[in-house]
Amino acid sequence: MRVLMTALVPSHLMPMVPLSWALRAAGHEVLVAGDTELVRSARAAGLDGALIGGSGATRQQQTRPGAVTMVGRGALEQRAESEWAAVGARWRNRLGGYLDDFVALGRAWQPDLVVTDPVEFGGLIVAGALGVPGVVHRYGPDDITGPLLHQAVVQLHDLAKEYGSAGGFPAPALLVDPSPPSLLPEGEDDPTLLTRYIPYSGTAELPAWAVERPERPRVLLCLGMWHGRHIAETGTLPLGFRHVLDACAELGAEAVLPIDAEYHPLLGEVPDAVRVVDRFPIGPLLRHTAVTVHHGGSGTTMTSFVAGVPQLVLPGDKPFLRTTARLVERSGGGISLADEEQQHDPELVRQALAGLLGEEHHRKAARAVGAEIAGLPGPTELVRTLEGLI
Repeated sequence: MRVLMTALVPSHLMPMVPLSWALRAAGHEVLVAGDTELVRSARAAGLDGALIGGSGATRQQQTRPGAVTMVGRGALEQRAESEWAAVGARWRNRLGGYLDDFVALGRAWQPDLVVTDPVEFGGLIVAGALGVPGVVHRYGPDDITGPLLHQAVVQLHDLAKEYGSAGGFPAPALLVDPSPPSLLPEGEDDPTLLTRYIPYSGTAELPAWAVERPERPRVLLCLGMWHGRHIAETGTLPLGFRHVLDACAELGAEAVLPIDAEYHPLLGEVPDAVRVVDRFPIGPLLRHTAVTVHHGGSGTTMTSFVAGVPQLVLPGDKPFLRTTARLVERSGGGISLADEEQQHDPELVRQALAGLLGEEHHRKAARAVGAEIAGLPGPTELVRTLEGLI
């Protein structure tokens, strides 16, 4: 079986990497198609890649943090037809930069199956053009991609037909969600196959400090690309995260802050209790981590739950980050300070961190979600399901 994979951005590819390894281990071929950043991420994961659409500058410009205004599920469901028409025009403009290459690659390589993230609509168009099943693989807790997929059927109907998809934009043959039942958002009723989340966020050579048990409780901070943009634009850490660093010093905890080396000079003075390192895969660090503090990204959220680590979520203003923060708090395995006023209150931040470090019920709840995740069918079982689609 030949499986063609794609994703809009590298972070959406990461949850699909363990599936790609399982496919390869079962003797199947896997090819990842995308722009330079996606192909680079695929190669780093040991996968073959194919460049489509040149460097992908147009796509990267339209998918970078802050490029488009994002709204929550409720606002999506209330959008007027004229608003959706404008969104559809933006989708078609993005796809126009690489869809010719993508379809040509598909016709040359002749996959039996296409696997795509929920917002790289080109994957399903290619599947429709080739007459093969298209599988959508979500990246974690999510309540907005369902409405987007439903609108793609309308907005991209004619474009899909132009490329040979007889019925227009095709519905996925299977929707895969690497979330446990307890983390499914309210109102999410699309039929899905729940699968086990296997953490992957890259690889690294582990220094001794990452392997050895720390002398003090370790707090791991993860900013994600959204808050990384904040540092690039303002030259400072988001204030809530700065309060966390100060709280770690007060509470006798060690803070680890993995962040791109280019931002290190912008951090200014940090407490002695803070270890600033270059960007680093968080999975290997969680074995000895007491609390993770992050922006609400699904990868950090799910990786923390797999490890049974409580979380303090300081989401940005993006609705999908706030959705994740709400679900973490609902699970009992973490605390969300969603409002900017809360994040700017140093005492409230300190109290939240102290509670997560000292109160066992958060850790028990996080471990319960981890056990729920571990009980779901993993990539090997998913491979057998995919084999049954062709």
